[in-house]
Amino acid sequence: MRETHLEVKVSKLLAYPEHYFGEPASERWLSLCSSLSKCQIPSGKFAIERDRKWELVSALQKAIRRADKSTALRVISGTVNIPEEYAYFLRRLCVIACEDVGPGDDTLVKFVIACATMFSTQKPGPENFRLLRFLVQQMCDVPIRSRIYCSYEILSHATEKMAQPRLRPEERMIVDAISQQKQTVNAGNTRLHEWQKQQSWRTAGLLKFVGFSLPLESHVRTDPLPAYKTIFDLPSYCYDVYTRIGLTVLSRLVHGVPGAHAIRDFFHWNSVRVPSHKVLGEALFTVEGGREKCELVYPLLCSLEQRVAAHQFGLPFDQWLRLCDLTLKALERGLIDRLREEVLRRQYGQEKLPLVCQ
Repeated sequence: MRETHLEVKVSKLLAYPEHYFGEPASERWLSLCSSLSKCQIPSGKFAIERDRKWELVSALQKAIRRADKSTALRVISGTVNIPEEYAYFLRRLCVIACEDVGPGDDTLVKFVIACATMFSTQKPGPENFRLLRFLVQQMCDVPIRSRIYCSYEILSHATEKMAQPRLRPEERMIVDAISQQKQTVNAGNTRLHEWQKQQSWRTAGLLKFVGFSLPLESHVRTDPLPAYKTIFDLPSYCYDVYTRIGLTVLSRLVHGVPGAHAIRDFFHWNSVRVPSHKVLGEALFTVEGGREKCELVYPLLCSLEQRVAAHQFGLPFDQWLRLCDLTLKALERGLIDRLREEVLRRQYGQEKLPLVCQ
């Protein structure tokens, strides 16, 4: 019997580690291949307008961070109605794997990138969307996730631009180790490093950190995530600085709204180096959008990343922490979600609520 297209791809994936990494496939890799071959496509799909693509991908990434599988799978099913965006969503999954799974499951990160190299994006069909759904499900199911690779890249850029505060000895060790890892991968002296260098473009440069760890104390952060509500059929946490709705909300908060004058006053008394709404957007990301369920962290790395952010914005560290606290309080009081709903109603109109699920 002739093999199906998916069977051919899975067969090649089984041989992928040996060919590209110079190592046999691990039990985890074999399990992923087996699960992919058995994955089925659900009959239902989520209908959403194409011009809301940015909100859709924002919802997808943050749902994966929160291990909110039901939301993530519903959102990714919306890509069936916009097949011309398949390549974009597959690229986003490569970035999400590095940014939001990271050292929580390095094998899964490499598997996502491998799939992106194996499945064509030119003529997407049912098997392509089955792949998207499968990868999303796997990323939601990992017991521990981590944004450590993203932190590495942020600190790397800050170092290159000299946009960093005065470093303590233990922080200098972190920065130097990150720089050394980049040099090692760029040298491409092993098959794995050569692969990382070649495929790095798929991951916004983060692939070079796969497998890299620091000799630091770590722990898994399990404190509760901020609550959310569904607004115009997407979770409220998706309306952030990367969406038109989120930008409008941030701008209104900076200029002052009832119940959040403390945020307006903060920017009145504190000058910043970048637009105020972007600084507020980063604070909102810190307390809401960037939060992960069961997150593996290096406390020292987290502290340094926040100090770098404050320095880049031109804020004393204590004032940056105060802005994050003000933002969290506005979120917990429901003020930010009320603003989001108001802006959404003006943008899309009452007749757009709710969207249709088929």
